[in-house]
Amino acid sequence: MAKNVLKLGDPVISTYTSYGTLTSVMNEDLWPWIFNNFIQIRYAHGWGIFSFDSHQFLLSTCPGISFYNLPQEIVISKWGTSLKQVITEAIDMGYYLYIYADRYYIACTDYYQKEHLMHELLVYGYDLDQNLIYIADNLDDGKFIQTVCSLDELEKGYWTMSNEYSFWTEVRFLKPIQNINYAIHVEQMITAMENYLNSSETYDLVRDQKYDFGMQAIQRIFTDIEQAALVGEALDSRVFHLLYEHKLLMELRLSYLMEKSIIERDATFMELSTILKQDYFKLRNIVLKYNITRDASTLSKISERLQQNLMKEKAFISSFITRLQQVKSMA
Repeated sequence: MAKNVLKLGDPVISTYTSYGTLTSVMNEDLWPWIFNNFIQIRYAHGWGIFSFDSHQFLLSTCPGISFYNLPQEIVISKWGTSLKQVITEAIDMGYYLYIYADRYYIACTDYYQKEHLMHELLVYGYDLDQNLIYIADNLDDGKFIQTVCSLDELEKGYWTMSNEYSFWTEVRFLKPIQNINYAIHVEQMITAMENYLNSSETYDLVRDQKYDFGMQAIQRIFTDIEQAALVGEALDSRVFHLLYEHKLLMELRLSYLMEKSIIERDATFMELSTILKQDYFKLRNIVLKYNITRDASTLSKISERLQQNLMKEKAFISSFITRLQQVKSMA
């Protein structure tokens, strides 16, 4: 087959490549699992990023995704030092590939021929006649997009990476599972929301670094804003987009629970959720504007808006918890 491109939808969330990958390949049956999770937020000191819980394990543990991980030595033993057959055989069997590549060699990235950056990308198709590989990643100023690169670029971007870290060189194969049956777990959502509000720790099987959780983690943003004011540097817009997507999922979660009659319909409460989402969307846009203008006066506005949003959010989630507890008591 000279060309084969797998289906890829528009991602619902995409702060990070793994989130965009998951929500663009998943089937609709997976939404209950999404709603049970993606509530707690943490800050990873080692990585210096904010993310949802279990950030690095979401694809490998997702019940709606068949996930297989091959170390580079096995890839070489079967296919040699070329990705061409790896990609074509996997795509023809319905598997997406999730790999790292050095953006220095990928022409459609901002890092091309400028700076080395090892970063994930999703491979979802190929066109051998045109020597093109279909990829998706956060390439458009942080936006998750579908595009193409040459096979030669991807080969160089992959094979020139150091094997110092195995997660750089491993090749991951993903395929959405059809017709899964996953249920809403009210108690899990209650616990996650309480942990988020109370900054309670999520205990992982392996503690690889220091983390802050929930509202305590989010307080770090105010320190980042103060630091930006001192030196005139840009803010990391990813955390503001994450907070927006957190509220987007909260709105979708609430709508789903009402549609399924798990909690009572309440148009006023639904509207509060939508307004909260919009408030965080506006805040994110102010941050993006600041990063362009570097107008120091905007930083105080960002700080004030974030404080206001957090106050509204605490009240909203507390009310959400109360409604879920009522469901639990009636079960």
